Amino acid sequence: MQFQYADAAVDIEAARTLTYDAARIKQAGGDVVTKAAMAKYYSANVAESVASRCIDWLGGVGFTKEFLAEKYYRDVKVGKIYEGTANIQLQTIAKAIQKQYK
Repeated sequence: MQFQYADAAVDIEAARTLTYDAARIKQAGGDVVTKAAMAKYYSANVAESVASRCIDWLGGVGFTKEFLAEKYYRDVKVGKIYEGTANIQLQTIAKAIQKQYK
């Protein structure tokens, strides 16, 4: 279990760092579109993965409203939709990469 917790913590910290980097670029007046798309895409995937693992760790009661993991998992699934679909984020990232290396 400890390694699973540690792995989740690493994923969360990486998502946080990517998000903070996008915020730093925005604050400095730079072009943040690509970095923001990367942060949104990666953070949404991490949130879903960690919420899903929390449900697994709780076992059968993980889906009950008795524990907050159920609410977080539900919120993450909806959040991935209204924050912009993964394909849109990937398209934004891919266009920036193509532009950079042409």
